[in-house]
Amino acid sequence: MSGSGKSVFQVAKLLSHGVAIIAEVKEGGSGVGKIRETRESRIFLGGVGSFWLVTGEKDDPKLVLEDLEETRRPDPPMVSPLTSTIRANAAFELPETVEAFYSPGQHKIRTFTTVTRLAAGYSPRDIGFDEVVSRLREGSLSIPVVDVIAIEVRPGDWITSQFVRQPSGLYGLAPGVDVRSMLVTTIENRPESMRLPSGLMVFLSQPRWSLAQESDLRPEHEVLQSAEKWLARSKLAADRPHAESGDIVETLRHFVATTVDPDEKADLTAAVRQLARHQSLLDVMPQLLARDPVFQERLKEFELQERERLKDALQAKLETEIQAEKSRLAKIRTEIADAETRLTVAGQREVLLRNEAEKHDEAIRTRIAVAAKQIQSSENARDASLREEMSLLREMVSTLKQQAPAPLEAPVIVKAEDREDNEATAERHADEDARKSIVSGLSAAIGLTAADIAAILLRSTEDIPVLIGERASSTAADIVAAVGGEGSAVVFCDPSRISWQDLMRDETSGLATAVANAKSNPDVLVPVAVCGITNGPCEYWIPQFVESRRIGRLPRNLAIVASAGVDGMRVSVPDSILRFLMPVEVPDAAKEVRKMYAGCWSADLDFDRGRLADAVHLLSQADTLKADVLQRTAKLLSRTPPGVAMADVGKVFLRNAQWLANISADGQYEFKNHFKNIEG
Repeated sequence: MSGSGKSVFQVAKLLSHGVAIIAEVKEGGSGVGKIRETRESRIFLGGVGSFWLVTGEKDDPKLVLEDLEETRRPDPPMVSPLTSTIRANAAFELPETVEAFYSPGQHKIRTFTTVTRLAAGYSPRDIGFDEVVSRLREGSLSIPVVDVIAIEVRPGDWITSQFVRQPSGLYGLAPGVDVRSMLVTTIENRPESMRLPSGLMVFLSQPRWSLAQESDLRPEHEVLQSAEKWLARSKLAADRPHAESGDIVETLRHFVATTVDPDEKADLTAAVRQLARHQSLLDVMPQLLARDPVFQERLKEFELQERERLKDALQAKLETEIQAEKSRLAKIRTEIADAETRLTVAGQREVLLRNEAEKHDEAIRTRIAVAAKQIQSSENARDASLREEMSLLREMVSTLKQQAPAPLEAPVIVKAEDREDNEATAERHADEDARKSIVSGLSAAIGLTAADIAAILLRSTEDIPVLIGERASSTAADIVAAVGGEGSAVVFCDPSRISWQDLMRDETSGLATAVANAKSNPDVLVPVAVCGITNGPCEYWIPQFVESRRIGRLPRNLAIVASAGVDGMRVSVPDSILRFLMPVEVPDAAKEVRKMYAGCWSADLDFDRGRLADAVHLLSQADTLKADVLQRTAKLLSRTPPGVAMADVGKVFLRNAQWLANISADGQYEFKNHFKNIEG
């Protein structure tokens, strides 16, 4: 303990001015170490005999001397009051005589960093445990002047209650406590402790006591005397005349009730508890009972009663089970009748469904044949169109060799930092799970379905989806930010921006950087939000952008999501421009989208041949699309991302096709007030 800077002290005397004389406690030898004085208030209030665990011992100047006339002869528990010479150890720095302990100014005044009061118990060393119990019963157990929390009465067995300290300073049992049924406990843990020569055990850590159990602490000879006395009484009771009844048990009970006082009854209980521990007696008891005719008669009566009880219980249980089985059988019969009825109905429905299935198979075969013919004719027309375009391109190339080409966009200077950002953006791709999560998050915040968002992203690389509503501009910006992150661009239209070159010159929009990124990373989707297309004359740049992207003058992976204004000064959009748009209404309750960017999206501009047939089948059911439009829309629908139903996206495309058809038919169509006659 000295190595850890901790020491144990016991208060030996209390002086005036709040000063206490304390003696260090050690195991072995006399148990006394250094003598100190302290002004620690907690130690002073603990009183004489209390133990304390201290750390951080420091010197403190002595400012006040004790009263010279004060008595200097206390009886400290750890130091003998005799005036004989002490054989001092030089390590303890002890004086030569005990009287020197009480001379004023003889000891150093010490203070401590921490002080902790310790509990103590009494474990006899010079006497036996039977002597401890005997002295407790007599009230003459002497323990050094200290309040103990437990007394050891047997090896490992302690009593923590039912004892008191008498005014004389001796310990004894509490009034009314019977030694035959004492509450005894044990220490469950292994607390750190210190044993002193006086028999005290100082607990340096808190002991954990077990649950108390009743125990007879009398000596074994006393218990045996009690048992022998009761055996003599039993024999005397058995020899008494009992003409009325031959029941020896009843005779013994009557004898005990009339001749035994309460103290003897308690003695009998303790004796029986003691004798019950002997296995030999327990083995003999069945043989003794088997010889008693009264016990045998009662045993036969009990067997008859138990048989009748078991018989009645079995009959009652059997009747209950029979009733339960009858109810279960009736229920099963009802279920069988219902099942037979349902089986009959199911057979009739099967015949009807088989007939309907044959009709649908025939209709599907017919539609497939029609669609195949339409696809073949559209492919032939597309081949012819491509040949014409190739011829036209050859003529344009020969013409461009003779004259300088007119650039479609302003020259873009890509800085080294932007090039590094583009390379980093191209390296990090969002996986399939991340794209599903982004589409789901956009749908939950904006209020559009996952099919609407998928249709917007698919159309953004072919035509221009236009968002309409109070929250249209912010929604378009949120969509491109979730897909493109920092590589996306946001452009705002106004009457001063007429051409595509005007939009490219806006340095704050990032459009020029987005175009450069799309060119340098053709396999990555680069989204651009063009907000408020009706705020200026969009008919000058929309055809230029769409057609230039279609023929490859602008990157095909440059995706545009636009928005239209709902109020203020706006410009009407011609019918020829409306065929490039796909309007989608944004709910007014749309919320801002948190940062959801998880990496670049793959462009996936080529259609999926494996899903093309399914897309054609879905679109051909409407009977409203022309062959060329059907083929183009089916290729676009085949690129539907995983996690989104192709049928739902097809409904969005069919709704847009119906919108375009209404524009060409009678001029009455949805969202007309957002695109026509909206000046002022």
